[in-house]
Amino acid sequence: MLLFAVCTVVWPRWWCGREGERWYSGDVETTLGLARHVAATVAEGVTTENFTSDSALFRNEWQFGSYQMAALGLLQVCREHPELAVEFRPSIEVAVDHLLSPEVRSFDAQQWNADPLSSLEGPAGHAAYLGYLNLVLSLQRAVFPDSRHGELNDNISAALARRFRDSAQHIIETYPDQAYPVDNAAGLASLLLHQRVTGIDHSLAVAPTLQRMRTDWRDPRTGLLMQAIDCRTGQAYDRGRASGTALAAYFLSMGESEISGMLSASVRAHLAGSVLGFGFVDEYAAGDRGGGDIDSGPLIFGMSPSGTGFAIGYSRAFGDRSQYLRLYRTAYLMGAPVSRGNRWSFVTGGPLGNAIMLAMLTAQPAQQ
Repeated sequence: MLLFAVCTVVWPRWWCGREGERWYSGDVETTLGLARHVAATVAEGVTTENFTSDSALFRNEWQFGSYQMAALGLLQVCREHPELAVEFRPSIEVAVDHLLSPEVRSFDAQQWNADPLSSLEGPAGHAAYLGYLNLVLSLQRAVFPDSRHGELNDNISAALARRFRDSAQHIIETYPDQAYPVDNAAGLASLLLHQRVTGIDHSLAVAPTLQRMRTDWRDPRTGLLMQAIDCRTGQAYDRGRASGTALAAYFLSMGESEISGMLSASVRAHLAGSVLGFGFVDEYAAGDRGGGDIDSGPLIFGMSPSGTGFAIGYSRAFGDRSQYLRLYRTAYLMGAPVSRGNRWSFVTGGPLGNAIMLAMLTAQPAQQ
């Protein structure tokens, strides 16, 4: 019975965490398998038929997200391992081309009844598309200074900066009358990265929104980032949650470390836990109740699949090795990874899940 108990406690933890240390240290051979799988997925193309939601909007968002996360993950791989740029830069270019295509950006255009790229001079927010796209373009420029999208990156950055400055509540709408801090975090990170790359000062545009994220838009009890904000009043109408807070911490870590560090610390303090060495992140803090939704995924005894996955990213960004390894074990257990030739992927991940995991597992150190 003692031997059985020891094996039950030790063996699953060891088996599921075997490669976690290599991922955390950035071992190139470990990274290559998933990076090659994601690059091959980009080459094959992702369509809305890859997803099963009844909502056409969500299927289109997931198609867009698959290319966006794939580009971020592959760019991070090239940033950490410059010798791999020759192999993966073409896949990054293909992913960006898809992100810019009328088909992939149509989900945002339909919601606003205006194309996000042809209306950059206008006032509409388009945060769901422009912020996420521009984060890719800014990171692409940081990794490849000769990026062919430099002018577009400048134009989108100027449009986002103007919209942040002009917003009475310092928040840009994702869709008409819908504003989400996590989407704004992507736009803010893109401007902070753009500022580092080009020297163009965006501080007056981003400072008020960063201040709101530092104070007004964080739950006073837990410090978690509020999930949704009324763009007319600036008041929150959804609680602080893991899915938004953890992803915002990852995005913001690309451009700054103070607020992203505060958000990640709040998740660790109020939502993170572990069982037998397997880490998890709950969607809601103790005392709050709620169900799963499109942001969190289906909750498992309160555990948030999205929050748990996104927490891997900020854990690496802030050097939290212990949490990274615990969360990796859970990702391995739930993802059921498999190797095929020189590729490695999570069976349950699909195109979006594998792209997200590459981005989170290879997150780069937070910018000071």
